[in-house]
Amino acid sequence: MTDIAEQKAPRRPEWYRRLRVARWRGIRSIDHMEVVDHVHEEGGLSGRYLFMTAMSCGIAILGLLLSSPAVIIGAMLISPLMGPIMLMGFSLSILELKALRESIVSLAVGTGLALGTSFLIVFLSPLTDVTPEILARTRPNFFDLLVAVFSGLAGGYAVIHRKGETIVGVAIATALMPPLAVVGYGLATAQFQLAGGAFFLYMTNLLAIALSVTVLSRFYGFGERHSPKHNFWQTGMIVGVFVALSIPLGLALRDIAYETRVRDVARDIALEPFEGRQARLSDMSIAFPRRGDHRIVLQATVLTSDRVPGAEAVLTERLAERFRRTVKVTIDQIQVDDNNNAATARFLQAAESSLGAPLRAQMSQFEDLAQARRTEREVRAAFPFNLTAADIDAEARTAVFAAAPTEGVTMPAWRSLEEGLMRNFADWTISIVPPPLALSPIPFEPSEDALTPGAADRLNDQVWALQRWGGGQVEVVAYLPNALAAQTFDERALGHRRGTRIAAALEEAGIGAAVIGEFRRGEFAAREDQIFIRPVIASAEPEVEASE
Repeated sequence: MTDIAEQKAPRRPEWYRRLRVARWRGIRSIDHMEVVDHVHEEGGLSGRYLFMTAMSCGIAILGLLLSSPAVIIGAMLISPLMGPIMLMGFSLSILELKALRESIVSLAVGTGLALGTSFLIVFLSPLTDVTPEILARTRPNFFDLLVAVFSGLAGGYAVIHRKGETIVGVAIATALMPPLAVVGYGLATAQFQLAGGAFFLYMTNLLAIALSVTVLSRFYGFGERHSPKHNFWQTGMIVGVFVALSIPLGLALRDIAYETRVRDVARDIALEPFEGRQARLSDMSIAFPRRGDHRIVLQATVLTSDRVPGAEAVLTERLAERFRRTVKVTIDQIQVDDNNNAATARFLQAAESSLGAPLRAQMSQFEDLAQARRTEREVRAAFPFNLTAADIDAEARTAVFAAAPTEGVTMPAWRSLEEGLMRNFADWTISIVPPPLALSPIPFEPSEDALTPGAADRLNDQVWALQRWGGGQVEVVAYLPNALAAQTFDERALGHRRGTRIAAALEEAGIGAAVIGEFRRGEFAAREDQIFIRPVIASAEPEVEASE
């Protein structure tokens, strides 16, 4: 009997068995309790959550008013809405009503705070015009639902595996915070239709993300201890919500696609009534009234050599026949006499010879001056540190910056900054005078007159600094190791060779150098095998580092 039952049982497809094995392995690799504790911790109501929600919505509404996608993205980076949504999704998965209530309270309070923030900013702002960024979030469609679903799945995966939560949180915030800010905008400007569309988009994205998290968490084994009855109830609820959201969003997407097609067709056939004449379409707008009015309202401006009586009726008939809808067409015909083109050209030529050329030459000078001033400001703004003085000549394209002492900025850094400015402003001559800094010792190989690796770069940096300081005379001082006292060769000869080598490099750069014989011992033992460059200054000697 058992063999007969086994023969009658249908064999599962191979892909199904592989999917179950992969799911089981994924479930075993997850610490479910740790994930749930983390979700509880991040989804609760806290001072940080409220503060970051207000700041994020404030930045978002400013980005919408300025129509700046970069500012809007900046608001997404600090939005904390991912936490309560994740808590809602997991609480639905494990049927924890207390956590569900907590997430709903957090979202409600955060939503109210965000609405209040955006309402206040718009109410006090002098900029209240509708921007393309605002309009883009007032007509939700089926694609917006897909964005929310994918964001929710990505967010749930990141939370379960504890990887990339911050990055995914940006995607989730993108689907939520801008629509919420638009709701505040619509309430502040009394444009309730915009506010309603944005709020519908916000709620759609919120539910779609939360339910996507629920589906993914169920896949990873969260809430499997519940009975089949609970599982059936969860599945039915999720499917029902998605169907309820899909219907209006799908209809909205259909309307948008239809309106786009109408605009394209109308633009293609708008000039058909003017066939055989020189005519061109100046502008065209199409409106689709709502609330039971199914007309298509088209307004166009046509520049034509001859006016065409009845052009509106012809275009109305063709559009109505094409789209099977009532169409209202208004065409403003502006007659342009192309026969006057030759006379117009002669007039312009005469004006060019009498007034145009001198005026254009003067305008060119103004433009050149404005460009020079603009470049001067750009050069000054490119210097990132404080200055003690600056001499910028826009006409000669030269700039000299006297840098103020800046902690942590070394001599090589000042030199690299000068080279970077020269690269960025290739047609300028830019010099940086570094602040007074201690000159580091130039190290040599022990008992040799060869520089150590990297010492040549240090010497070049110091030569550059001395040139910028205008140092005309320096002293080259050598210190030798105590161990050389027992050697057979003359320590003064070695020190002289080293000092002469440094002095030659300085002389080649136009800096006078004198080698002096301070070959002391004892307290200067730490300076062995080093050469110091000491500027000769009448008032005082600069401080010199003891060692590196």
